[in-house]
Amino acid sequence: MKWWRAPFKPAEGETYSNAYRLVNNILETGFKVGRFTKLRVAKGTGLQTGDFIIEVEDSYSDSLMNNLGEEYSLKLEPLKTVDLQSITWIRQPLIGIYSGRGAAVSYTQETVEVLGNMGFRKISLLTGPLTPGDLGGLDVLIFGGGDSFEILRSLDPDETRLIRQFVETGGVYIGICAGAMLPLKPVNLLGAAYGELEAWSELQLIECEVLSDKVAEPSWPVFSSRRVGGVLRTYPVKGIVNSRIVKRGLLTLGYRGEIQMLHMGPLVKAANSKQVFGKIESLSSNVEYGLPFEKTAETAEGASSIISKEHGSGKIVLFFSHVESRETPSTHGLLGNALLLGTYGSEERRMLQPTETVEPEDLKEAAESCRAMKLIKDSMIKVMDQIDDITPGLYANQLPDKAAQLSSLKQALSRMMSGENIIIKTIGEFVEADKILQELKKKKPVLPQTTVLSNSLAEWRYVASKARKALPPILERIMKIQELMVDLSTTMVSSTREDVEKQFDILWSIVAGGKADPGRGSPASPGVVSPLLSIILNFKDSFEKMRMLRKIVAYVQA
Repeated sequence: MKWWRAPFKPAEGETYSNAYRLVNNILETGFKVGRFTKLRVAKGTGLQTGDFIIEVEDSYSDSLMNNLGEEYSLKLEPLKTVDLQSITWIRQPLIGIYSGRGAAVSYTQETVEVLGNMGFRKISLLTGPLTPGDLGGLDVLIFGGGDSFEILRSLDPDETRLIRQFVETGGVYIGICAGAMLPLKPVNLLGAAYGELEAWSELQLIECEVLSDKVAEPSWPVFSSRRVGGVLRTYPVKGIVNSRIVKRGLLTLGYRGEIQMLHMGPLVKAANSKQVFGKIESLSSNVEYGLPFEKTAETAEGASSIISKEHGSGKIVLFFSHVESRETPSTHGLLGNALLLGTYGSEERRMLQPTETVEPEDLKEAAESCRAMKLIKDSMIKVMDQIDDITPGLYANQLPDKAAQLSSLKQALSRMMSGENIIIKTIGEFVEADKILQELKKKKPVLPQTTVLSNSLAEWRYVASKARKALPPILERIMKIQELMVDLSTTMVSSTREDVEKQFDILWSIVAGGKADPGRGSPASPGVVSPLLSIILNFKDSFEKMRMLRKIVAYVQA
């Protein structure tokens, strides 16, 4: 065996995404990857805290790693000696992202894209209601940006109890912005002040002072606020803040000192300082804030930006700023670190049986999916045109939040359409991978990558079959959305603001999915965004895996 060092800390001008993308793609091809997690430099090896170590069979030439280093803009270095006792092996985490009521479509889309850019593509999008089957196989559960009160109102006690039990039995809960507010227990206000949030009691696991929650109107302006019960949750800061890493550990591997983060939500201070890994140190010059500035800065400075706590056998990680934001790529490594917390010391899992031959039916199903995707794209273009027509009317009805939701939907649909051709790309990759597989089977000894390549073809067949069945119902729901857009437009002209809100909620339930809400007249729906995003993500995962495997096996030495 040979071992290669992949540096975690990026060179100037690069991002943490490069290291994670290489590591995840390498893991998918059957190689073992470990991580140097000691909080000190390994003398004589050049290993830095957070670096990855890739184990490569002697059957491969060194040109493989040299060329991969060039492709991923990483300086990969061979290691002469490795103390395996100092290395912790890792695997790819299985990730669930809540995308139901209260989760913002744009933040869900951005999280999926950023994770995909880092090679984290084993993702399930969960619209709810959450079940033991949803969480049973996951390593990580993410609740991202949106409206924390709306999320809590949509969850019932059985679901929040399930989330708590998921963590207690070894899972990792990652909360970002709104999602970071769910496991909090406010210590500065009585719980009764928040009104009827029955499900919240099951999740109140970390005591915090919510600095921006008030029982009276603030004495200075804020850029946004929401009221629940007797509490007004204010958002005093919008933009880039300077946060300082104050604690070292697996969560902050490779990070020291100050880092810029995008902050859009409430301000929180942990009751237990030992749980704090990051603090807001100052506001940047281009941040939006309430007036006067001195009062906002006084409230923000010292607020917790990163909190982590062990609970049972698992961990809770809370990012109060947007670590998934494209505006701050330097924070993506923190998100990657959090995703790996539940995988240290465990082996990669393989579940599907390898495929032996390519059947014509496989390609036929994929071709049918291509046709369905083309119809979906055409329908989504019409929906985006309808959004442009309807948005001014929502503002006229004094519903700016609803208008913002439609704008975020348009952005998400536009970005998804850029992945429309992924099915066609995977068909070509599938055919080429099958040719190489037949050649590899003739060689001795059989390499692990031969089995993994065969397995990847089986995965693609499963994805193609699943897509063929799932795309037609998605198309039907998009057609329904077009009808509801027309109904909403008519309602805005002839009805009250309350009627407009009700009609919008019915429309949004079909768009975003979630449980039925009889009070709003919203039906239960799997939604459109999450199922379609999942299909595109699954095809991208198959494509990247087959492409990487084809590249790697080309370096097998004769």
